[in-house]
Amino acid sequence: MRLCIPRRFRAPLRRATLMLCLGLTVRIAYAEPAQDQDLMSLSIEDLAKTKVFSASRHLEETRDAPSSVTIITSKDIARYGWRTLGDVLNSVRGFYTSYDRDYTYVGVRGIQRPGDYNSRILLMVNGHRLNENIFDSALLGTEFPLDLDLIDHIEIVRGPSSSLFGTNAVFGVVNVITRRPDDGAAVEVSGNEASFLSRSGRVTGSYKQGQLSALLSGSLYRSAGTSDLYFSEFAATNGGVAENLDGNRFEHAFADLQYGGFRLQAMFGSRSKDIPTASFGSNFDEPAQSTDRRGYVETSYHRAVSPATDFDVRAYYDWYGFYGFGHFGDAPDYTGVSRGRADWIGTEATLGTRFGRQRIVAGLDAEYSLRLEQKNYYVGQPSVLNIDRTSWLAAAFGEAELHFIPKITIRAGGRADVYQVYGTAFSPRAAAIYQPNSRSTIKYIFGRAFRAPSDYEEYYKDGVSLLAPSSPLKPEHLNSHEIIFERNLKPWLSVTANGFYNDLTDLIDEEPDPTSGLNHFINVGRDKGRGAEFEVEARRASGLSAQASYTFSYATEGTVHANLENSPSHTFKLHGTIPATHLAFVGLESLYTSYQTTFQSTDVPASLLTNITFSTKPLWGGWEFSASCYDVFNQRWFAPAGPELQQSEIRQDGRTFRVGISYRLRLKEGRGKQ
Repeated sequence: MRLCIPRRFRAPLRRATLMLCLGLTVRIAYAEPAQDQDLMSLSIEDLAKTKVFSASRHLEETRDAPSSVTIITSKDIARYGWRTLGDVLNSVRGFYTSYDRDYTYVGVRGIQRPGDYNSRILLMVNGHRLNENIFDSALLGTEFPLDLDLIDHIEIVRGPSSSLFGTNAVFGVVNVITRRPDDGAAVEVSGNEASFLSRSGRVTGSYKQGQLSALLSGSLYRSAGTSDLYFSEFAATNGGVAENLDGNRFEHAFADLQYGGFRLQAMFGSRSKDIPTASFGSNFDEPAQSTDRRGYVETSYHRAVSPATDFDVRAYYDWYGFYGFGHFGDAPDYTGVSRGRADWIGTEATLGTRFGRQRIVAGLDAEYSLRLEQKNYYVGQPSVLNIDRTSWLAAAFGEAELHFIPKITIRAGGRADVYQVYGTAFSPRAAAIYQPNSRSTIKYIFGRAFRAPSDYEEYYKDGVSLLAPSSPLKPEHLNSHEIIFERNLKPWLSVTANGFYNDLTDLIDEEPDPTSGLNHFINVGRDKGRGAEFEVEARRASGLSAQASYTFSYATEGTVHANLENSPSHTFKLHGTIPATHLAFVGLESLYTSYQTTFQSTDVPASLLTNITFSTKPLWGGWEFSASCYDVFNQRWFAPAGPELQQSEIRQDGRTFRVGISYRLRLKEGRGKQ
C-alpha cells in the first residue's frame, strides 16, 4: 500500500527531515565517544544487554525477552523535552495518542476504542499496578501521578501479558521505573515556564548510605490553558467560543525508602482539569471540571534465597477518587455531580529459580476491594446512581524458560484469574526465540489476554447520555500472534521488523440502546488488527543518535469488516539527538499520523508535528537548562473525539514553548557500603 502524504505536509516534512539528517549521516559514523557514559549513550549492542523486568517478571536482556521491548531512559525524556507519559508513548513505534481537552488516550497498533480510558494497556510504577478499580484507567497525560523528572527508565512491552499480570495487559505493559538516590545526601529544585501561563516546580531530597536509601519529592503545576477555544457545533452559544475554560493543575508527592531487601513506597497525585467541550451533554461555555486523585502505599521484600533462587513479596493499599461536575439544562439549570471512590488491598508473592540453564517463575496474587463507590446526582435532586459494593479476585501464574535445543529458547506459561463476579479467566503465552548468532534474534510469540469489565462499564448511568447495561457484561479476550526480527548490523546500528495479528473478541463497546436512544456498554462483535512495524536505530557513545520507525496497521470491525474508528493506517516517527557541545544537546522529533475515522464516521485529517529541544548536562556544579518548541511549523491539527462529546474532532494546540531550569546541591558525600 502506498503511503500518501498530503501536499501541505510535504514541505514541513522535508524541512524536518533535513534538520534531523543534517550532520547525522557523517557524524554517526565518525563520532568520538565521550568520557561520561549514561544509558542513552550506550552502543546498540550494549543497549541490547540492558536488563528488562516487565516481559517475564525477572531481569533479562531485551533480546531474550518473549516480546518486542522498548526502553526509554531519563536522558531520552530530557533531550526530547517530553512533558507527559503520553508524549513518551506517542514517540514509540506502534503507539499513538489523542487528547480531548480532558484526558490523554493511547492506541496501540491501530486499536484505540472511543470512550476507552486506556484500560487495554497495563500501567505500572516499579511493578505496582496503577490502573484503578473504577474506570480501569491508565492515566497518561498531566493526570499521571508521578513527576517525569523522577523516572530512571520506562519499560514498554508490546503484546499480551495477561499470562503474568492479569487484566488490562492486553496490548502491552508500560512499567515506569523510578530512579535510585546516589551515594550521600542531595537536594534538587526545578521549575518550568511554558505557553498559556503554565508553570511547574519540584523539590526532591535524596539520601543513600550503605544499605539505606531514601527519596522524597513533591511537585506542583498550574496552567491557564488556551483562553479561547472554538467549536463550530456550538456556534449558537457565544459564537461557539469557550472562554477561559481550559485550566489545568496538579500536585504530586512520592516517597521511596529502602533498607537491604525491604522497600516502602508511597505515591499521591491529584489533577483537576477544566473541561471546555461540553462533555456528556453539559451546557457549553459554562464551568465544568474533572478531578482525579490516585495514591498507594506499598511495602515489599526481596531475598536471594540462593544464588539461583529469588523470592519477592509485596503488600499494598491503594485508593482512587474521582469528582466531576457540569451544568445541565436551561435556567435555572442543574449542577450535575459524578463521584467515584475505590479503596483496595492486596498481596503478591513471586518465586523465581534456575535449574542449570532452565528457569521457572511462579507466583500468587490476591486482591480485595474494600469499596467500589459510584454516585451520580443533580444538586438538590435524588441520586440517579448510588452504588457501593465490594469485590475480590485471586490468581496463580507461572512461566518456564527452556533451553533444550541449541540457539533456541522456548517460553511457556499462563495465569488463572478467579473473579468473584466474572468467574475464571485463563491466559496462556508461548514463545520460541531463535538466536543464530550474537547479533540476530528471531521470535514467534502467541498470547491470549483478557480484560474484565470495569465497574464504570458495568454499573454507571447518568440518565442524560448513558445507561447501565441491561445484562451483565463478559470479559474481553485477545488472541495474538507476532513474529519479530532483530539484527545489529554494526555495534552502533540496528534494525527491527515485526508482523502482528490481533483478534479481540467479546469487545465491550459503547452503543446506542434501541429503546431509549441513550448509549450503554455491551459485548458486541470483534475487532481485528494486523500489520507490520519497521525501525532503524543508530546510536553512538557521544550521544549522537538517529531513529526512524514506520507502522502499518489495518484494523477492522469483525462482523462488517469496516475500518475501525481512531485507527490511523500509517504512523511514521523520526528522532535524533546532536551534541551541540560536549555539555549540550539538540533533540528533534517529527511525528506523522495518517487520517483517522471518528466515532461519528467523519475523517480527521493527517497530522505532522515537529518538536525541537535544547538541553544541557549539569553545568557549574549542578545547574541544568532546557528549552523546547513544540509543533515548530504551527500546523493545524486535530484529534478524534469520543462518544461523550458532540464534536467529532478536537483541535489541538499549535506552536508552544517551554523553558526549564534545575539545580542539584550535594549536601554530603557517601561512604559506600558499611
